[in-house]
Amino acid sequence: MELYQLRSFVAVAEEGTLAKAAMRLFSSQPSVSSHIKALEDELGIALFERSSRGMLITPDGEALLSRAYAILQETAALNKLARDLQSSPSGKLTIGVNTGSGELPLETIAQTLSETCPKLQLEFQHSSSGYIKKGILDGDIDIGFYEGEIDSPKIISSQFQENAILVIASPKFKDALQTTDWRDLQTLPWVFKTPDCSYYQLMDRIVTAHELNIERRYTIDEEGTCLRFVKNSAALSLIGEALVRDELARGEIIAWEGFRCQLPHSLICLGSRYHERAIQACFEACAKSLPLSKPK
Repeated sequence: MELYQLRSFVAVAEEGTLAKAAMRLFSSQPSVSSHIKALEDELGIALFERSSRGMLITPDGEALLSRAYAILQETAALNKLARDLQSSPSGKLTIGVNTGSGELPLETIAQTLSETCPKLQLEFQHSSSGYIKKGILDGDIDIGFYEGEIDSPKIISSQFQENAILVIASPKFKDALQTTDWRDLQTLPWVFKTPDCSYYQLMDRIVTAHELNIERRYTIDEEGTCLRFVKNSAALSLIGEALVRDELARGEIIAWEGFRCQLPHSLICLGSRYHERAIQACFEACAKSLPLSKPK
């Protein structure tokens, strides 16, 4: 079975006559007719009924037509992918950068991409992990850095590190933090990030696991403001250690010894777009600066 036979089969089915199909394919009627005859002989069924009015597709032919469409579409997609892999990508690549990625070597990654893909424009969008995941699923972001567990089967991820997550507070709460029981902290004031944030989602899991009743006193969508609330003794919060390392060293805030966990930090994209040349180039550039795991 040859692809040109399938193209003739589809053309005749859609046009209804050999003459119209031949014109569409820039071929001759005898050639198209021979393609159909060879395909029928190989498959062992009649694809069309011949008459003076044209070519009428048979029920068997109708049943095979959708598969012929699928094969030709997959072939076209394969050819497009091959062309993309051969050429240097151009256009714009939107890269999502989650809050708390301040230590990522973005400048180095950008420079590597500019050298390997000089026609590619890079746009970095800083947001929470939740918004980055949504942007990737919606097609607004091409590839991004994400902190937390991946819960969508449509997304492929490559982890490069684990981030330590702490409960932090003002030194004013030092005595209250001598406990090791979450239930002793549930009556204290807390500041939460917005629901799209991985820290908020982690806190939700903690509340459920320990059957806590924590009042969401404050909800803030910006790390700096959240940290100021903690430093000024307004509330406790859950935050990445990397974001508050300096404040901890200076004694401006303290960490609760009763809790410490890790969240994966990964590079993510849609699985269906993983083999696009620009996205592949971004993975390759990141792999030169970050210990990316095998995508999964």
